[in-house]
Order: sequence, then structure tokens, then C-alpha cells
Amino acid sequence: MLIVLYDGVQSLGFSGPADVFAAADEVSSGSCRYEVRTASLNGGPVRASGGLTVRPDHGTMDVATAGKVGTLIVPGADGFPVRDRAIVETVGSLALRARRVASVGTGAFLLADAGLLDGRRAATHWEFADELARRFPAVTVDARDTVVRDGRFTTSGGGAASGLDLALTLVEDDLGDEAAQQIARALVTYHRRPGGQLQFTEPHGPDAHSPALRAVQRRILADLNGDLSIRSLSRQAGLSERHFTRLFRAQVGMSAREYIERARVVAASRLLTETSRSLGAVACETGFGTQATMLRAFRRVLRVSPLDYRERFS
Repeated sequence: MLIVLYDGVQSLGFSGPADVFAAADEVSSGSCRYEVRTASLNGGPVRASGGLTVRPDHGTMDVATAGKVGTLIVPGADGFPVRDRAIVETVGSLALRARRVASVGTGAFLLADAGLLDGRRAATHWEFADELARRFPAVTVDARDTVVRDGRFTTSGGGAASGLDLALTLVEDDLGDEAAQQIARALVTYHRRPGGQLQFTEPHGPDAHSPALRAVQRRILADLNGDLSIRSLSRQAGLSERHFTRLFRAQVGMSAREYIERARVVAASRLLTETSRSLGAVACETGFGTQATMLRAFRRVLRVSPLDYRERFS
């Protein structure tokens, strides 16, 4: 088990998994032993997030020439994703020797930059999902799930707990669900975090490039109870319904109907957490009309019910 370290690495991206694997050693009673090692480019100390200075076990060149790597883990950076050719090339070289490769949060950028995620699904921190998709169009970016597995590659979303999510998934692969559940209980965390990443952000899409479509987006967000039919919206944009539908999906990354549903979910989630209004009142105020319609939308978009969302974030 090798964890790559570099200046600016998020400390919880490597300390969290290390704690999970240490707990797994105790649970397995010696049947499966994780030897966690860390490495930086030159073997010297790195400055991690929060001002921590970490002294790794090895230099990456020493590891690269020493033979196979069981599991390679690439944590994300604290802040904007790292763009460093030396780190990218090192990660690419180590990945060729690894049985499986994993990344935490924006660590997916390093894997993608090395060409390792081309043609694969991958998760990253929700805040940088659009950037990952823009920079690496050969990668299918999944901003919804906390952990995505594709072949020997496992990537996780962002946040303080994402390293735990990733490591528990790897332990489940090795030791089974019961062991992963036991470790999660000991660490007082979820084995499978409910709801995915989108419950932590506003899930409606980016602004369109076209001024006419941006005006449509503003209208949707300003009046969720208004006439938001495709016919009405396309007329406002001065386009045929067919052209409007194609252009909206191309520029926003989702259909207009999906955008409207997600905008309503965002508005409803705010009312659920910031007010004491009933579920029915929230559904009416945000354009869903009924609780049942709102429930289905929340489960599609956030993968949790409105009531669960209120209880979790109020």
C-alpha cells in the first residue's frame, strides 16, 4: 500500500485511509496485513494542508525501481487541483506497477493527467467536477457518487470523509462487507455514505454560453412556479423547441427539464433546512405541486428523501 505525498496534499486524504487500514489489520486478526507506506518525489518532507509537515517513508524513485506496488493511493490537494508534470509522470509510472490504483478527491486530476482514466468513469470533489470534465473529455466524470469503481481504478469524491469512504471500499473488496462495517462503526462513520455528493452542493448546472439561454436560466430560478414548459422557454429564447432542447443540453450539460427539477430541489432543500414549513408547503412553494413529486425528485437528484435531508442538515 503506497500513498503518494506532495506539497499541498490534503492531510485527511492520506491520514484517513491510513487509519482505516490500521483498523483493518486488527479486524482481520492477521489474515490480511496492510503495510502502509508513504513516498514523496525526492523522499524529503512535504508541507500538507493545515501547515503540517510530513516526513514520508521513501522517495518515489526508490519505490518505482523496487518492484510491484499492491495499491497506489493518490490523495487530492488542499484547494485547486495540482498541475505538476513531475508528480503526474511519477504517478503514471507507479500506476503501471500497481495491482490497483485509487485517488481521493482532486487526486483524480493527477490520474487523468497521466492518461490513466481515459475511457473510464471517475469521481472527484464536486466543486471541481466540471473542471475535470473540461480538461479531460475522455474521462466520464461522475459528480454524484462518493466512490466510483472502474476496473482496477477506484476514485472518490471530495470532502473530509472521502478518504475514509475510499479506504472502506478497498477494505470491503479485500475482507468483505462485514469487516468494512465493523471498521466504520469503530471510526464512527458511514460504510456507505447515503445520498452521494450532490446533497452537499447546489446541483443545477453551469451557466449557458448563449445570452438567450442564460436569460432562460434566470427566469427558471426566479419563478419555479411559473410556466416552465419547453414551449414557453423556447419562445423566450427565440428558438424552435427542437433547437432549444439540443442547444440547452449542449451548453448546460443536461436537459431543460432536468435543470428545472434540480433548481426546484435546490430551492426546496433551502426551505427544508432554513424554515419549519411542512413538506407539503415546501413542495407547493418550489413548483413541485405535491409531496410525492418532490420525494421522487429528491431521490433522483440527491438520493435521499426530503425528510432525511431536513434531519441531516437542519
